[in-house]
Amino acid sequence: MLVNLINQLYGFDIIVWDDNSNFDMSGNFIFHKFDINHGKKLAWVKFQKIFKLMPKEYDYYIFLPDDSVLIDNFVNKAVELWNGIQDNNKICLSFSTKERISKSCFTAKEPIDKGNVVLTQWNDLCFISGREFIDKVVIDPVDPKRWDENENLSSGVGSKISHFFYKYYNLYHAKEEMVKHVGLKSLMNPAEREINPL
Repeated sequence: MLVNLINQLYGFDIIVWDDNSNFDMSGNFIFHKFDINHGKKLAWVKFQKIFKLMPKEYDYYIFLPDDSVLIDNFVNKAVELWNGIQDNNKICLSFSTKERISKSCFTAKEPIDKGNVVLTQWNDLCFISGREFIDKVVIDPVDPKRWDENENLSSGVGSKISHFFYKYYNLYHAKEEMVKHVGLKSLMNPAEREINPL
């Protein structure tokens, strides 16, 4: 799936962040492998490292999970949508399903239709942003007690990012479904994904 995603992004700078899997890759991209597997309970640590180590020279940053299948001309459409948001307080534009963006998530803010995008005030870790996001994002630790009653809860990172930004910045979602997740089963949250597919 990762190879397929990389092939879809041919011609763009690609950075792969590997969470200590059992394989190595080489190609026309930068490959980083973490020394440990963070899993979902330490995903907040992993993402904090990624954002801290991200090169600062780009105007746009797109974050995608390895099981993503993209619409044609995805990068250019994502950049066009991002640039089309006339809002000095925008911080990120996520890519999700129409069903999910119609719901309030994490911050319980009701979605507001803004034409090609929806003001949702939450981030789902599959998104485009500018440098401001990279420069400012801080992910507070996720309390391990989060999973005491339900081991299948997600990592909590999207929620932490959403809560960090939403009071001072605006978080959007693309109205058009631009990314499909094709993984057979989510290793992070298999029970939830079977009930509510992404």
